[in-house]
Amino acid sequence: MASFSPSVSPVDQLASVCTTHPIRSKVVLVPRIQLGRALEDGLAQRAGGWAGVRAMIPRHYAATLARSRILASGRQELPVTGQVFLVANLLGDLDADTLPPNAPSAQQLAPTIADTVRTLRLNGVARGAVRERAADPAAPPTFPAVAACYDGYHELLAEKELYDDAQLFRWATEAVQDRPALVEHTIVAVCDGVDLPARPFAFVEALREASSAFYRLGDANAEEAPPQVAAGRFAEAAPPSSPSSAPPTDGTWAFRRAVGHRAEVQAALRDILAADVPFDEVELAFTESSPYLSLIADQADRIGVPVTIGPGRPASMTRTGQALRGVLDWIAEGFDAEGLVRLLRSGLLRLDRVQADGEGPSLAAHDVATILASHRYEPGRTGYADTLSAAQQRLADDIADLEEGAGAREHLQKQHQRLQRVERIVGTLLELAPRRASIQEMAAASRRFVERFGPVDPPPDEMPEEERSLDQAARTVLWQKLDALTELPFEYSASGARLASLLRRWVEGQYVRAQSPGPGAVHVLPLESAGYGARSHLYVLGMDGDTFSAAATAPDGLRDGDRQAFREGTPEMVAGEDMRPADEHLWRATQALARHEGHTTLYTRTYDVAAGEERHPAPLFLQIEAAHGPSDAQSPAGLAPEASAVMLHAADAWLSVTGDSADEDGGPTARDRLRQAHAWIVEGQEAQAAQAGDAYGAHDGLLAARAYPELDLAGGGPVSASRLETLAETPYIYFLQYVLGVTPLDEPALDDDPWLTPLRRGTILHATFEEFMGDLKRAPTLDDADRLGAVLDEKMEREAQLVAPRSEVEREVARRRLHRDAEVFLRAEVEHTQSFRPLEFELGFGMGPRRRRPQDEPLVHLPLGDLQLPLRGRIDRVDRGPDGTLALWDYKTGCADRYDEDDPLASGAHLQWALYAYALEELRDAPVGQSGYFFPTAEEMGTRLSFRPARYREDVERLVDRLNALARSGSFPMTPKARRASAWRYRGYDRLVHDLAARSRDLKQKDYPDDRPRPPGPGFESP
Repeated sequence: MASFSPSVSPVDQLASVCTTHPIRSKVVLVPRIQLGRALEDGLAQRAGGWAGVRAMIPRHYAATLARSRILASGRQELPVTGQVFLVANLLGDLDADTLPPNAPSAQQLAPTIADTVRTLRLNGVARGAVRERAADPAAPPTFPAVAACYDGYHELLAEKELYDDAQLFRWATEAVQDRPALVEHTIVAVCDGVDLPARPFAFVEALREASSAFYRLGDANAEEAPPQVAAGRFAEAAPPSSPSSAPPTDGTWAFRRAVGHRAEVQAALRDILAADVPFDEVELAFTESSPYLSLIADQADRIGVPVTIGPGRPASMTRTGQALRGVLDWIAEGFDAEGLVRLLRSGLLRLDRVQADGEGPSLAAHDVATILASHRYEPGRTGYADTLSAAQQRLADDIADLEEGAGAREHLQKQHQRLQRVERIVGTLLELAPRRASIQEMAAASRRFVERFGPVDPPPDEMPEEERSLDQAARTVLWQKLDALTELPFEYSASGARLASLLRRWVEGQYVRAQSPGPGAVHVLPLESAGYGARSHLYVLGMDGDTFSAAATAPDGLRDGDRQAFREGTPEMVAGEDMRPADEHLWRATQALARHEGHTTLYTRTYDVAAGEERHPAPLFLQIEAAHGPSDAQSPAGLAPEASAVMLHAADAWLSVTGDSADEDGGPTARDRLRQAHAWIVEGQEAQAAQAGDAYGAHDGLLAARAYPELDLAGGGPVSASRLETLAETPYIYFLQYVLGVTPLDEPALDDDPWLTPLRRGTILHATFEEFMGDLKRAPTLDDADRLGAVLDEKMEREAQLVAPRSEVEREVARRRLHRDAEVFLRAEVEHTQSFRPLEFELGFGMGPRRRRPQDEPLVHLPLGDLQLPLRGRIDRVDRGPDGTLALWDYKTGCADRYDEDDPLASGAHLQWALYAYALEELRDAPVGQSGYFFPTAEEMGTRLSFRPARYREDVERLVDRLNALARSGSFPMTPKARRASAWRYRGYDRLVHDLAARSRDLKQKDYPDDRPRPPGPGFESP
């Protein structure tokens, strides 16, 4: 455990340097640019400002001193952001034997190896030493790839005349050594936390030798400092003394626990507001950027607390960054339709710019998403065009079959135009995703995406930077950085998917609007950067063991053995055992806490809400708490704030009130106030209470008690048999589907169902049998198997054009299953037609213009008792039976055990066979001897169930009359046995009920009103 004791503030130390050297130019080397500005601001507040102080990172100062050598070399700088793509290029050129068989892909390895190459370069490791390490059996299995990339990196620098940071530090070191006069009148100070590999260390060492004076800003006791940071490199350099003779004080401490990340952030913001100190006296630090950085920014924006974000906000938090990352995900993952649909529905894609051509209707992004989701596509980029073109062709065929001026024709034409628009939009997106390209071309395509589809318009040129919104600033920065990538001074070509994967990682590493501490704002920054601005209050998030240890990992991929192997030829390179990442992480945290002067509050999680697991404080938290914490610790901050806490927003206030207790003066309760503020809540509460009641009511499917003649089955448009069956088995679904017109979305692009769903199976087999038997016009034989198979393949392919199987394996499995069904059908038909003669196929009656076929009959007004039912439908098959009467069959691809030979009507759930028989008798003026179902599937082995329609006429009339009474009275109750009904299970309406089984159990306990008609199905038997 690192020791912990307060130290002198760097601001005070810098003030002491300025007092000692009031005239000399002073350069302060800092770990980050924003920390330099914090030091300068702190100096201005503490000492009234001081001229001649420049705070900068070592690299920037080195560039200043090496400017003449850079110009003389004629070399171009290799951008740091380009090194990942350079290494990816080198990895792509490696022999197959260089990487182990189980190695990650190039786009996964490239960032780590790029960091390794950078570390080796900054430490001046020779190429030969890296090759020797790669040949060592003890080296990691990927080290030969590192060595090859290191060689290639040097060769490319020479070939393209480029320089990197390592070369820059070498030039700067030589410039200072050759011309000490450059810095002989300069005071140089370096902050303890500055990272100094061998080359930067040599540069700073040269500054120390040549400058007028050299100081280290930080802790006087540097014994435990990591050897590679300035505190370790220059441990013997004593920091300047504080202008004050008083020793540093330990300040005051507070310790808070919270349930979850969000509660932790909210607790900190409440404490900041409750502290009643100026915001520009507050630093809010985090130990890990994810998830704290986004949570802090989001919560602060919500409640109006001004913040400056030290490292900047991740580009992925902005709308342009999210859109760019989303489309790169889509490309990298093979153009999966689900990703594109979700991206469109997120509101991140602007479509107005690509729909300004005036060709066809303009569609909103969510409309495009819904159209895309209604199909499924072959994997890859061509699947969209294939499916959407097939859908357009099918619509065109339907349009050609309709007369000019028909309403259905106009509707189909609009659908056709919408599909054309969707295909053009997707095509434009695909144009931005090259199959193979250079990184420059891919960056240019990404830049065009931001211009054409990005959710944010570019800000006006004359708009000042400080007036631009975060989204506007992010759009500008990302566009500029993409533009810089188009100018990378080396070539790297790869597949579009690989480049998209690398660019996605690149986007995730971009930050927008890095800020220095600003007046009137809380400054947010990583913990290791705290304490440079001399603010009086520090709040630290993420002090639990899991979060605090998450950052303690080696950033460059070098192992202890690797560092030790290079130590002999590179003595200034720090060995692995001397610089443990965990030790360095702990040291940086303790130094930050020691630098701060004033009040400090540490926060830790006690529970991980997402994982549902307990969390425990980090050892450092417990160590400081044991030394400085109060004996009566506060209870953890929960999901709801205490009533006495500062309320961040209205939701906090409602969460904090307890129960229904009235005020002491008899005033309204909290629930009363809630109802007054949000009247709509009352309706929701009443609905909940009604559903939980003992009797059926409006929220269980019963409309107000009165007559509804407009819902009379005989008084409206055509009625289908399936509609009546729905009313009999699931009255509530009838109400949703036929009264309200609610239709669940059919989105095969998003679901995980197998391609051959029961519905699709039935559709393909019905179409196959109709065409096969209709073309044959005779009794089939087994010799017709090839013809039947060909028809089946054609129908399957037609269906696959609209909803594609996910893979060839899935397609082949479906094909084999369908062919087994077709074989069963053919054998059953050969046997059946020995006694029955086929007459008609797919005989429709009462069909609308879109579904009407030339042989179809008009609407049948079927007399059922006192009711004239306007019936429509389509009979799959009509035969002439051996007794001369008609027989009709309906193909069923489901299970035969759903049908009971002893109860063929099933309380109205199976009316189709009877209604079709009575309709056929009306149409052909001939008796129907039998009607039933044919199960031409391998599972049911061609089973046939048939019944005598004449025997059930009175039963059918009673059932239809009862169903009509339900409709006319507005009685559409949800059945207690809903979860057993196929309509609930297979039509998608189950999405409306969170727990269908629990709802069914609740309904069983309810009383059904005696004065309302009862559905004929199970669950509503008369008492």
